[in-house]
Amino acid sequence: MRVLIIFNHPAPYKVKSFNELAKLVDLTVLFERTKAGNRPDTFYYENQYDFNVEFLHDHYFSYEGSLSNGVKEYIASHHQEFDFILMNGYSHLAEIKAIRYMHRKHIPFGLLINGGVFKKETIFKKLYKASLVKKATFYISPNKSSDEYLKYYGAKENEIYRYVYSNLDEKEILEFPKSKKPLRQKYCLPLNQKIFINPCQFIDRKNNMELLRIFRDRPETLLLVGSGPELKKYQSFIKENNMLNVLIYPFKEKKELFELYQACDAHITLSKQDIFGHTVLEAFANGIPVISSKNVISSIEFIKNGYNGYLVDINNREEIVNAIKSIGEINPFNAINTAKNLTFKNVASSIYNVLKNYEK
Repeated sequence: MRVLIIFNHPAPYKVKSFNELAKLVDLTVLFERTKAGNRPDTFYYENQYDFNVEFLHDHYFSYEGSLSNGVKEYIASHHQEFDFILMNGYSHLAEIKAIRYMHRKHIPFGLLINGGVFKKETIFKKLYKASLVKKATFYISPNKSSDEYLKYYGAKENEIYRYVYSNLDEKEILEFPKSKKPLRQKYCLPLNQKIFINPCQFIDRKNNMELLRIFRDRPETLLLVGSGPELKKYQSFIKENNMLNVLIYPFKEKKELFELYQACDAHITLSKQDIFGHTVLEAFANGIPVISSKNVISSIEFIKNGYNGYLVDINNREEIVNAIKSIGEINPFNAINTAKNLTFKNVASSIYNVLKNYEK
């Protein structure tokens, strides 16, 4: 089976999924960019490509977009070489040109999505999106909420197929929780307090100001890991309120970040919107439960209240505080067990099964 996937940049978790898929099919991936504009070069250093790989090098736009004709031209020249063509997106001009070309030339393709969230938009914008989504022959979706997103833009339910979406390597999932004390000593964290970690971009959408307002009145420690334009705003709030229970660490490479998860008691995110939410799965893999807003797609899919975490309403302070108080009652093995079936191998095998069983 020969498969072509179009993706915008070689995010390491995607590359690892593609490496697993390449063990099952003859895979080619065309990346619209060599890197995202807001990612450091170090983000890509460990990438190893065990599949046929092509890169576009022209007409980059914004952080992740592309205006290039390259996707359309590649498909025009090579589409007959493949049994399946999968588009991972439809919002960049390069992708739009390719989708319109394939529709015009009656070239079937699937839309493989990571997730989808509804936004307020004009009827014109909705109709425009629908005109692109409906051009796909079939859809591969990671969860029910993404199914609804696709159907909202015109996909038919019988054309939607399920796959596993994850950013975890099997070897990254703990067999049992680690001892916290030596890790806390290593990273200069309090030894005798509950610690809640939130690794993320420091932007309004992540809603960390609400977290700070909650922890202003709490005895537990909050650890924020990352960077972004709201950093000074956080620092000012912390100083004004003399908050000794908040720590801010800069972005960490994966090995260190995973050790920080293991050193903490829980992951907490009150994000206003996340198309997926990779940190939820990372926390489970490292043996800690998750308190998450209902706006994070992976949380809706995988959190079971009282078993591996709590789903909360970001506008319900009492609900959030009760979850913080109750999180210590959750067995950390429940988090690990949740992560066990969410690996790159599961991603690859689920995509392969969709394609193998799909009738053109």
